[in-house]
Amino acid sequence: MARLTLSALAWAVGGRIPRRLGDALARGLAPGLALLPLAPVRAWEHTATLATGRQMTRRDRTRLVEAWLRNTFWSFSLAGWSDEEILQTVDVAATDIAKLRDSLAGPGLVLALPHMGSWDFAGAWCARIGIKVVSVAERLPDGLYERFRAARDGMGMEIHPVDGPDLMRSLADAVRAGKIVCLLSDRDLSSRGLAVQWPGAGTVKVPAGPALLARRTGADLRVATTRFEGGRLSISVTDAIAPGDPTSMMQEAVGHFAEAVAASPSNWLMLRKLFL
Repeated sequence: MARLTLSALAWAVGGRIPRRLGDALARGLAPGLALLPLAPVRAWEHTATLATGRQMTRRDRTRLVEAWLRNTFWSFSLAGWSDEEILQTVDVAATDIAKLRDSLAGPGLVLALPHMGSWDFAGAWCARIGIKVVSVAERLPDGLYERFRAARDGMGMEIHPVDGPDLMRSLADAVRAGKIVCLLSDRDLSSRGLAVQWPGAGTVKVPAGPALLARRTGADLRVATTRFEGGRLSISVTDAIAPGDPTSMMQEAVGHFAEAVAASPSNWLMLRKLFL
């Protein structure tokens, strides 16, 4: 009951925090929190050091905590943002928007994303430019999944539970209906993941779903990454990944993840140990 109350309180309070206040809290709290021996921050530091080949610094930790807090505040409050505010907060190249629209006008599109920046915000932005987004989420306890799904529905995103019946068929139907299926893909939540190499770091297990869905539907598979730059969100989209077997396709996706993480490790909200 206590956990349920705290969860409900977090959603109730977080949803009422305006963007500017949330950003100010993230900036103000991050330096102090980065000094604490927080297990998620320690896990990120271990993982990011292996992924990038360099030791994370105190400045990196502070930026990580700030991005973590900002993503949390934004996720709680996004359903209350105006269309104009969402559109004005995103930086994305016209060529990257064209990549999305070209795939949607042709074979369809599956996007593989790492846990970077604010992937929720990227979905809300897509909805505001007329692109329908479908994604998958874990069944969180204490009613959190239901709150999460309802909030994303309010942003124009359709969410399926990861353990839902006939999930792959539902996602394939969404691709064929001209929707983008966005799947977080830098860690595996099952025991059926694919072992691939993170360039220069080691072996990771990632879900096969994005590659399998692209192969099943004939859709393009691309990687999208997001990162905070000050109080704004930058979105990047890659060229389509060459069709092949699922392992080779996900290996190429992980290569794109690695490039994005190396460029901005503090935006990678991988708050756990990742490498095998």
